[in-house]
Amino acid sequence: MKKVLLSFIGNNDCLLSQGKEGSILSILKERSFDYLYLLYNDVRYLPHAAEIREYCKKLYPRLTIGYQEADAYNPIDYNVVYPAMVAAVKEIEKELNIKDIEYTVSLTSGTPTMHSCWILMVMGGIIKAKLIQSSREEGVQDVDFSLDDFPHLQSASRIKIELTKKDRENKALRKQVRDSFPELIGEHESILRVKRQIENLAKYDIPVFISGESGTGKEVVSQLLHYHSPRKEGPFIAVNCGSISQNLFESEFFGHKKGSFTGAISDHDGYFRQAHKGTLFMDEIGDLPAPMQVKLLRVLESGSIQPVGDKSKQVDVRVITASNKDLQEMIRSGQFREDLYYRIVQAELELSPLRQRGTDILLLARHFLQKLRPAKTSRKSSSAKQLNKKLLSYRFPGNVRQLQNIVKLAYINSAPPQIEAEDILFQELDAPACRIEIPAEGIDLDQDVIPAYYQAALKQAKNNAAEAADCWA
Repeated sequence: MKKVLLSFIGNNDCLLSQGKEGSILSILKERSFDYLYLLYNDVRYLPHAAEIREYCKKLYPRLTIGYQEADAYNPIDYNVVYPAMVAAVKEIEKELNIKDIEYTVSLTSGTPTMHSCWILMVMGGIIKAKLIQSSREEGVQDVDFSLDDFPHLQSASRIKIELTKKDRENKALRKQVRDSFPELIGEHESILRVKRQIENLAKYDIPVFISGESGTGKEVVSQLLHYHSPRKEGPFIAVNCGSISQNLFESEFFGHKKGSFTGAISDHDGYFRQAHKGTLFMDEIGDLPAPMQVKLLRVLESGSIQPVGDKSKQVDVRVITASNKDLQEMIRSGQFREDLYYRIVQAELELSPLRQRGTDILLLARHFLQKLRPAKTSRKSSSAKQLNKKLLSYRFPGNVRQLQNIVKLAYINSAPPQIEAEDILFQELDAPACRIEIPAEGIDLDQDVIPAYYQAALKQAKNNAAEAADCWA
């Protein structure tokens, strides 16, 4: 008989990187299972699920771990959580397809609503399972309802169940369309377009290039592409290409064997092998020197890497790249390989700078402020109009990352319970002196200057001639 543990990932299970094991790992210490299914209602739990899986590979090599989404956008609403959990369990049963099986459900991780729904599902016959709970004081304990006067649940009629189920699904679908990808905060059309693109591109195993200025959220978008893709159970590895020296490129990306060069004191997998069956996010791809571009192109074409001092190895990796530079312009200037460009830019996502997103600035500012507030406290502005006007009038050259730092500093500088406009401080860089040099042969405005500015206006207006014309005002 195969034994299966079902558990949501709770907040206490997200502290493994801090050396705290959490309830799921505490259960595995006391009881053995063949399968562990980690349920989640938000993709932000998936990196922690990956940490648990890696941790268990060493301690419990025979344990098979899977992830299962329970699409409950509101984790304390019974009308949302219950059908999402029922659907998740059905998916797990379908995937396992094992007759001789014993389910165990943990009532420790997740919200109280989720705990109650587990009980309803077990007592109502939706799933035949043991219920357990764990605590630091008592360890792992079975949960039963052996009292004679404990009420028995009666099943509703099948027709009523199906009608209710369809109604819930329709409501959930409408809510999901409105609130998809909550990690991407904003209502500007450019952000809504990116959300639609993520939803589409996440399904397909193709390279994606993310363009945008520094601080616009390129890594956030790459994570969303990964955690909504079929590779979501695999690793997500992010690396900044600008931080890798040319001498260490092969070792860092392809790995090395112990003793293959001075300083190689142990085997090293490299980023591509670490990302096997998952996603490798290569930020600032435009910073790769030409020799490194050639080596990367060879790997993307063959799917094979050559670790330093070792034989070649096949890897299965989805590559997502990003840059704040114009790669097409770099190709024209000979700084970036055209053949590599067509390998990595099979689809492109463009992130608009924050200054072009209008009132999204205020939505993001409120979000960052909410994250800083201690529980049950409130800090508001007595002059919201002035504060909003100040934020909306700034150009934010550092984009979302800069806004987050500005809000944090305002929170620190303000006198509780209010944040005032004067608490918002902008760091300005001194503009370099404008130096204009006119060549000896002179300048042809009609042939050189005006066409160049017009092309720049077209690019800013995304090839819309009417909007480009407005730029000349």
